[in-house]
Parts: sequence; structure tokens; C-alpha cells
Amino acid sequence: MEKAEGEDNGEEREETVEEKIDRLGRETDDLYEQLRRLLSSSSSPSPPLPCTLPPVRVPEPLLKLRRAIKEKHTERELLLEDQRVSKVAEEYLRENPSILEKVDECPVCLEPIFDVDGAVVSLCCGKQTCKDCLQQWYAVNDTCVLCREGVPRESEVLGILLTKAAAGTAWAQCCLGSKYYHGLSGLAADKRKAESLYRKAVDQGYSIAQCHLGRLERARDNGSEACQLFEDAASQGHMNALGRVAAYYCGDEEDEVKSARLFAVSAKLQKTDPFPLVNLGYLFALGEGGLQQSNERSMYYFKLAIEKSFLPPEFMIDYALVLHKMSAMYYPDCEIVPSGSSGDNSFPEALFWYRRA
Repeated sequence: MEKAEGEDNGEEREETVEEKIDRLGRETDDLYEQLRRLLSSSSSPSPPLPCTLPPVRVPEPLLKLRRAIKEKHTERELLLEDQRVSKVAEEYLRENPSILEKVDECPVCLEPIFDVDGAVVSLCCGKQTCKDCLQQWYAVNDTCVLCREGVPRESEVLGILLTKAAAGTAWAQCCLGSKYYHGLSGLAADKRKAESLYRKAVDQGYSIAQCHLGRLERARDNGSEACQLFEDAASQGHMNALGRVAAYYCGDEEDEVKSARLFAVSAKLQKTDPFPLVNLGYLFALGEGGLQQSNERSMYYFKLAIEKSFLPPEFMIDYALVLHKMSAMYYPDCEIVPSGSSGDNSFPEALFWYRRA
């Protein structure tokens, strides 16, 4: 815990985000000044070498300063980015107050369930619960957190869904549709049957079914139908769907700014879908969508996306390009081999992702 400036009563308090950003800015400036002094004191500084030449060895003091500057600058950049997307998400919810009225609330933590793909639908009553909260609940209970019914056994699940879906229950129609789509619970995979059940649930305004059907329409290149379904789901608090809505805004600069804003809201309010993260990585790498070009922020979002899923080859290549740019930015002598060390730059990681792709 850092001691905040101005504290003279002997007690420490945790730094605010704003104080930490200011401190990191000052520390980065100090490190840059040390680097300038070190370079100016060198009798014959070596110019950057072309990448075709062998790796060069850099004095350890110079390497340490560069590494420290990179760490401080990146930490500050990411704090500023988290602050930015938090404000964007808060503004979006203020502008769309009906979302908070419609979104489901976790019965355990009482927080809105924006991350629908990361929630669990109880098969006794159809209510959604945060996955982590439900695991904690079932660790000490064997009944539903809401209706207090016993948790159905796996052998009972299909029968429950068939009965409730036949009675017109939207959540059961959606869950049963997913089982047909993926061929689960002993059912043969049947995408037509799955789509039929999704549409029945969509007719009742069920947001999860809207998102599932939107993905099917998108796969058919029915962009307008898919976008409308995603928008309907997002209007009920399905923030995974909002990331898909953002993809349909392109063309002029105003639409790209709106797209970047929606990607930021989705990335902040849901944690399971890497799609908004990858797109924010692109936008920061290119400096588009009203965002200032930032290799640090681009790499940050690509890394988060990698942690959530296996990236397709084209994403790996783009991530490798960002890493390589970072290497060139902080280590302009190209493929640096630190004196007396095994190396600590972005080039080897970039090469790894090129090979993975």
C-alpha cells in the first residue's frame, strides 16, 4: 500500500486511482530524465541498427532504465484505460435507464447480471445466478437459491425441459434449443429444431434466445436481422450481445466512434466474451474509433482476449504485430540481447505468436 502525499499524521491510507496515476507520471518523467543523462554521458552512442544485422548488446544500466520506463508507463496507461471504460459504461447506463429496470439480478450478490453468458439458469425456476455465486451457494446448500426446490439430477433435466417447453416457458424453450443445437443430454443434434425453439422464446422477448438466434442469423449473413436481435437482447442488459451490436457500426467516423464506445461498455460489464476485447485491441493499434493510438492499450486487450479463448490465426498475427511494435518502441536497437541476462523484451513473444498462427 502506497502512502498518499500529504499524510503527516503517521497513518497510511490507500492511494486513490487519480493519485496513483499522477505518481506514475512523475516517476516516468524522472526515469526519462535519468535515461537522457545516461545517453548524454556516453562518449559514442550507437545508432539503431537495421534488423538485418546481428543482435546488439546493450549496457545493463541502460536496459534497466528502459525496462523501468516501460513498466511505469504501461501501468499508468492501463489505469487510465480502466478509468476511461468505467466512465463510458456509467454514462451508457445513465443514458439507458430502462436497462437497469429489465436486467436480471443475481439473488446471491444482488448485482445486475450483465454477463449473461457467464451466468447459470436454474432448471427448476429459470432464474439466472452468477456462476461463482452459485458455486458458493451449492457448496453449503442442495436447493435452489430462489425457489428452494431440490436441484434436479442430470437424468431429470431433459424431462423437465421438455415439459416446460411444451407448456410455452421461454427459458425452457431456449435451454432445450441449446441442447438440440449441440446434441446434449442424449438428443441428436438438430439445428432446425433448435432454431424453432429459439424463435418461440424470442417471440416472448427472452434475451438469451435473442442472442442465440442473432448468432444464427449472423452466420447466414443476415446482418440487419442479426443486429436487431442483438439490440433487443442488449436493451435487456445482455452485454455480451452489445459487443455484437458494436460490430455493425462501421463506415463513417461517427459510427466508428459509437462502435468503439459500445465495445468499451461490453468489455467492462461482461467478462466471458473476448470479442469486444479483440476489437478494442484493433482500434487502439490503428488509432481508430476516436481512440488515440496506443500499443500498450492494444496489447492489454489482446492479452485479455487470449486469456479468455483460443484466438484464430489472424488475431494471433495482429497481436504479434503489436508486440513487435512495442519491442521497437522500447528497444529501438531491434532484437536486444541484454548483457549478462537472458533477455526481457517483446520480440521473442511476438515470434511465438507468429509461429502459433
